[in-house]
Amino acid sequence: MNCKKYLFSGLALFGLAATTAFAALSTDDYVEAAWMTTRFFGAQRSGEGPNWILDGTNHTTSFTKDSYNGKNVSGGWFDCGDHVMYGQSQGYASYVLALAYAEFTEGFYDLYTGDYSDYKASKDYSMKGGKPNKERDLLEELRYEADFWVKAAISSSAFVTVKGDGNADHTKWVTAGMMSTLGSGEGGEPRSITGNANDAYTPGMAAAMLAVMARMDPEESNQKKYLEAAKTAYSYAKGHKGVTTSGGFYESTWWDGRTQDGVFLAALELYRTTKDETYKKDAEKIFDDLEFMKGTYTRLSYSNAVPLSVVLGAGVLELEPGGQYRDVERFLDKLYQEKVSSSGVFLVETSGSDHFHVRSPAGGAFLYALYAKYFDDDTYDDQVEKNIAYLLGDNSNKKSYVVGFTKNGANAPKSPHHRGYYGNEDPGREVDSGLQPPEKNKLLGGMIAGNFNSGSHSGTVSNWQENEVCVDMNAPLVGALGYILSKKAPKTDEELGVKSVAKKDTVKKDTVSKDTVKKDTVVKDSGDAIIPRLSLTKNFNLISSGSMVSVSQMLNMPFRVQVFDLTGKLVQEVKSEGKNLEFKIESKGVFRVRVISARASEMFTVKAY
Repeated sequence: MNCKKYLFSGLALFGLAATTAFAALSTDDYVEAAWMTTRFFGAQRSGEGPNWILDGTNHTTSFTKDSYNGKNVSGGWFDCGDHVMYGQSQGYASYVLALAYAEFTEGFYDLYTGDYSDYKASKDYSMKGGKPNKERDLLEELRYEADFWVKAAISSSAFVTVKGDGNADHTKWVTAGMMSTLGSGEGGEPRSITGNANDAYTPGMAAAMLAVMARMDPEESNQKKYLEAAKTAYSYAKGHKGVTTSGGFYESTWWDGRTQDGVFLAALELYRTTKDETYKKDAEKIFDDLEFMKGTYTRLSYSNAVPLSVVLGAGVLELEPGGQYRDVERFLDKLYQEKVSSSGVFLVETSGSDHFHVRSPAGGAFLYALYAKYFDDDTYDDQVEKNIAYLLGDNSNKKSYVVGFTKNGANAPKSPHHRGYYGNEDPGREVDSGLQPPEKNKLLGGMIAGNFNSGSHSGTVSNWQENEVCVDMNAPLVGALGYILSKKAPKTDEELGVKSVAKKDTVKKDTVSKDTVKKDTVVKDSGDAIIPRLSLTKNFNLISSGSMVSVSQMLNMPFRVQVFDLTGKLVQEVKSEGKNLEFKIESKGVFRVRVISARASEMFTVKAY
């Protein structure tokens, strides 16, 4: 029994209600959202493709001549609505998606054919026009990117991190296929290729993604090539530092020193796939030097993968960051619960209109989904769903932030900052010249940067601050949707008729019955309290109203309650000799409440007012 769930069903902590509050979006709606946001990656394909958004144009392939020192490095995903390719965000996005696929596999369906021939044949690019082909759709999208990383991982001294020049790329508002035919000064071929940057982050993320693919792809030939490339990319990452700077488009300073997470995640995933203890030792060593405190200053994004490292480190290797946020749940709550709306939507860093607001709800939902998987704790499931529903139009303004998603009368964006969307092949047309997309492209599936401070969408295409669509923003959204569907309507390999995964994760954490206690090492908590690390046993029930808190138990034994503020400081402590306890929190605000006895320990979040 999950006693924490009583807290959500009996009250509305932080304005969160029970799952029934999300009745506006049905399971079918989530299926459509997952289909649309997954297929968006097919509209980002560079190279031979196929790229479904280029169907019907005169140039259906793009940048097929990309090469580095004579080696073919074509392919991969465009990172946003332009055609220069930045591995910094691309690597992050590909790992997030691969990780989501590995952890929430049954939440990803088979609704279309990976080469989009089904849509072309039916002349219907809606979900109805697709035809299953016994491959999960996300796996097929991931393979396209993985095959590019295989090319990019040339050797331990050569790895492609950027293709093209941002300034040249931004001069013309045309499709990728058309731009390829223009001169280099207008973003066309041949393009400049960066293959020797002092970059540990990008090849690290690529290595992590490839290691997951080597574990999850059912085809043995793919397993082999992905693992070999993962090892090559990891070797390059270990021999370099920092991250690539790309002239005003991606600056290394944006990472604020948080660049070793790529290397850590690569070592961790290589260990999960190969069981080679060398990778585990590498991961443990790198983990200790990660910038955990800097990772609490900004939400999950391509330039801050620290939260991913914290969750994966604890969930897979049982590593915990040092300092006051060593507890995974506390780390995530510090990052997302400090700025949460009355309805439970994460509003981290959403003050300005150019802050890419959607990254907060999508990234937070994905992290809490991973937390639920690794720690078998569904406390935050309602909040995961609420944040995703918000992005899909379940908000006071009925604003959907996904291009093409209009369920329940939601108002979807109509002016995304995405060149391919408009299908324009006339280099003389300007970005804000009234271009209209082909009908099929209206189902783009890309999530715009958004603006939570306005009740309506911007209709100006050049307004990239609000209308940009990027793979790094879609990735955690797709991941969280996969988690939601894995709980609401999971599809097994047998049900879909797809080939089963050949090699599951070989690293298994110790599991403990919910009615037993697993004693571990003793750690010192903030506030000088010595607490044994115990499994979450679900033996306590906590209900709050205003500043009053009631704690009941199933164990009938003495326990104590500690109240921490969101900096981790112990602000209050009360004890019970075995009976139910009622007490008043002495201050107003959001607090973490730990209930602990000799046999159990559990953490709750309480808002006192």
